[in-house]
Amino acid sequence: MLQRLRMRRRRLEFSDAFAVVLQRHREAKGLSKQALAQKAGLHQTYVGMIERGLSNPSLDTANALAEALEVPFAKLIAETEAERKAPN
Repeated sequence: MLQRLRMRRRRLEFSDAFAVVLQRHREAKGLSKQALAQKAGLHQTYVGMIERGLSNPSLDTANALAEALEVPFAKLIAETEAERKAPN
């Protein structure tokens, strides 16, 4: 999934970069989409859609995901911006 998003565009859209960062953090914590969704108070299908770049979370939802991952929201955003600017 991560490779596909990187290959899709030279410079990722912010939502695609956020999807990459979110998935990376979820997997690093050893959480399933279902477990992350439960911790964040979301539906697992919605988390999957965000991770596939099919849905853009609101700021409140993105913050809920950050809290569920125990990662500062600002860190997720900074990593997203870095991922977005990273060369392929």
